[in-house]
Amino acid sequence: MNINNNKYLLSNYVFVLGVLLLLVNDQVLKFTYPSFITGKLSDICGIIIFPFFLTFIFPKLKQNSVFAALIIFAFWKSEYSQDLIDFYNEYSLMETTRIIDYSDLFVVVLLPFPYYIIKNINKFQHLFITRLNPYVVFFPSLFIFIAEAPPPSFYYTMNNGNLKCYKCNIVVNYHKDILINTLKENGIEFDSVKPIYYRGVVDSTSGARKYIKNQLIIDNDTLRNINMTLFPLKNNKTQIYFNGMDVPHNLKNNKKLERKLRQHYKKLVFNGIKRIL
Repeated sequence: MNINNNKYLLSNYVFVLGVLLLLVNDQVLKFTYPSFITGKLSDICGIIIFPFFLTFIFPKLKQNSVFAALIIFAFWKSEYSQDLIDFYNEYSLMETTRIIDYSDLFVVVLLPFPYYIIKNINKFQHLFITRLNPYVVFFPSLFIFIAEAPPPSFYYTMNNGNLKCYKCNIVVNYHKDILINTLKENGIEFDSVKPIYYRGVVDSTSGARKYIKNQLIIDNDTLRNINMTLFPLKNNKTQIYFNGMDVPHNLKNNKKLERKLRQHYKKLVFNGIKRIL
């Protein structure tokens, strides 16, 4: 490969369109039109364009970048990457996650496509975007690769209540099972337990579950359809997410009232739990 054409590993229509499609699918289509196609489309785009990205960073890899991409992709999709993801999310401002779904590995059959283009890059000058500085693409694509999916909290806090609480969580020094038993002994027994779904696939690794309480009376307030997530942490700790509930108010186009109610019920729920613990 002509080293002068290294810039065109990113400044080409295949990579640019692939990154844009990856962005739109991950951040819009997966949630607006959830289906098998939108679930797999990001994997297809990623496995095609990631070798271009790797070769741009490490030019000496050349077409062998497809083998590096294969190893990284397989590791990312396995349970062995969970500790790395947890470590990254603990210190990063932009969290990430992924689904352990080995059926996604079928996309590796597409690796000959980037292999052939990278090996014969000089033959594809019609795909070059000559006026595009590759670093204009490089930095956004780096974040797009990392943000393949919303942070885990996005999935933990999804609920159907008319009052939603997105960043309402506390950490308690109780193992999840002990926490549930303690709440039960003090009159708070959940009516249903539901698994966490990542784009239609059950989360089978984190141990997190959604807990629904149809009715709960705290300080003479009757709370209905409370949606919570209990997420087990290390050192026998548990993170409690108060996701939301149903309130007898019309919150449409009334953001001020919504914020006021969110703060009120968040405080009410967590103070009620703390008194029990």
